[in-house]
Amino acid sequence: MDNTLMTREELGRLRRREAELLIRLERMKQRMNETHELDTLALHVKLFEEAQQELRRVQEKLTVIATE
Repeated sequence: MDNTLMTREELGRLRRREAELLIRLERMKQRMNETHELDTLALHVKLFEEAQQELRRVQEKLTVIATE
């Protein structure tokens, strides 16, 4: 398989994942604003932070691919 094709496929996969994560984070923000129970809010914060970390990793990979 050609490296360029693999990079394009990876880039497409990463862009889709980035979009999914951005949508997920926005939904989570809305739910957190609507939630007033501390246990549920704590869980949402944990999930939100994990999604943010994954988004950062995806965006870092996209940056590396873009500079190649």
